[in-house]
Amino acid sequence: MTDEEFSGDVMDVLEQLFEAGARAVDGDAVSDERSPTDTARRILTSAETVATNKLPDGEFRSRLLHGCDRALSTLDDDPAVAAEHCRAMAREVDARR
Repeated sequence: MTDEEFSGDVMDVLEQLFEAGARAVDGDAVSDERSPTDTARRILTSAETVATNKLPDGEFRSRLLHGCDRALSTLDDDPAVAAEHCRAMAREVDARR
């Protein structure tokens, strides 16, 4: 698999995770007793794991991991920025299809 060949299933999962992360930060996907930021943190951690384990090493994976890091680091202080990072990564995944 080259840097430009990505599994459709992996791309589907990543796009769904990033969209769910944005919805969670916006307070639209809170489950159980978790706060929106806790839910978003779990979702973004899952996205990091998928990107790390399922994407080949390269620019695209690095961009997604950087985006996850940025979203996680702004989650508590500026949730709107974290949500926008999630939406940007969902667009990045969609653009690579």
